[in-house]
Amino acid sequence: MAIQNEVESLLREGEYVVNSLDVLQLVQQSECSAYDCEFVALAKYLCVPLITMDKQILKDFPAIAKPLYRDTSIQQR
Repeated sequence: MAIQNEVESLLREGEYVVNSLDVLQLVQQSECSAYDCEFVALAKYLCVPLITMDKQILKDFPAIAKPLYRDTSIQQR
């Protein structure tokens, strides 16, 4: 329990709430799930790229989503 309390205290300042309407707009303009669009919305809110290996997110949100690897041969290993 002590470890759990410590982890929660360390992560407490790193939690964000995204706007549900923003998420639903992203869902409407893509083929991604609401769960995935929450990460897209958060990346947009924080003005940072979303690093992912999710092909659908990369396809639907190329302006914000960036691949984990640039060399596609590495992804297939």
